[in-house]
Amino acid sequence: MQQSSLSCTFACTKKQALKNFLIFSILFLALLNRTHSQSRMFFGASSGFMYYNGDLNDKRLVPSTKIFKPFANISIGAHITRHVNIQLQYYHTKLIGADSLTNERDNIQRNLSFETPLDEITFVFTAQLFSNRTKRLFNPYFFAGGGVFFFNPKARYYGDDPEQYGKLVALQPLGTEGQYINESGAYPKPYKLYQAVVPIGGGISVRLSSKWKIKAEFAQHFTFTDYLDDASGKYPGKLDLSSTPNGALAAYFYDRRKVVGTTQYSDPGGRNRSNAKRNDNYNHWGIGVIYNPEKRRANHYSGPGFFKRLFGGKKGWWGGQGNGL
Repeated sequence: MQQSSLSCTFACTKKQALKNFLIFSILFLALLNRTHSQSRMFFGASSGFMYYNGDLNDKRLVPSTKIFKPFANISIGAHITRHVNIQLQYYHTKLIGADSLTNERDNIQRNLSFETPLDEITFVFTAQLFSNRTKRLFNPYFFAGGGVFFFNPKARYYGDDPEQYGKLVALQPLGTEGQYINESGAYPKPYKLYQAVVPIGGGISVRLSSKWKIKAEFAQHFTFTDYLDDASGKYPGKLDLSSTPNGALAAYFYDRRKVVGTTQYSDPGGRNRSNAKRNDNYNHWGIGVIYNPEKRRANHYSGPGFFKRLFGGKKGWWGGQGNGL
């Protein structure tokens, strides 16, 4: 019940934060578009795959493709200059990682795994090599920004409790590295399920018409947490961990090493659980579309031609002083 209550509180907080941030961001971009006469609003959508890069995968640039997961992205932006624009980006995906999918011997023995939903909201500045009004077919660009992402690492239980067997269990409320052991300063504090993120990447857009473009891009999303996978520091003592409110589940998930020969790691307390000196991050490769509607002139009349001819040249409230309504 306690874990369920914590999950509900997190979900409610997350929804409210997303709502407030989106409202503020859209209003900001709308204001930007009105105060800069040369700016243009545009909209985008993309998809592709995203993958986690952290302690639970191989030490190589591209890990096992089994951890690649699809993502969805929508964006709204405004051109500040002909070469620079600002965008509000939203990403949704699921990230996974598992020691069993790696080729690292130590990782395979450690046998940890996780999966997490991920929602990211960021503002990014994009610099284009050529003007946004160019008629060139290709236009390379680079971008960087900052924002916040929400996550909630979970793992599946295959222990002795039949009520929990096969279920996904949220790991943060368990304190698998001793976060809920009542010893001052001996263990880390519980980590937050939202953190700052800095996406940096680049791509190329292809002009289809004055309104439509397609794009292909890559980005690395740098985070400021090492707990995206719930693993960061050292193993806590097993007896101390078992005495916490969710001690039985915490003791199962904190150390999932298998028996190797006749060796059983009964209490790895104090040993390194992962590399705490390097934060987790995630990458994406994607393709998408950009729609840039044309901005109307203030005195442009868009009604039927009959009414334009009828009122054209009239003055006063029924006409447009010779320029149409």
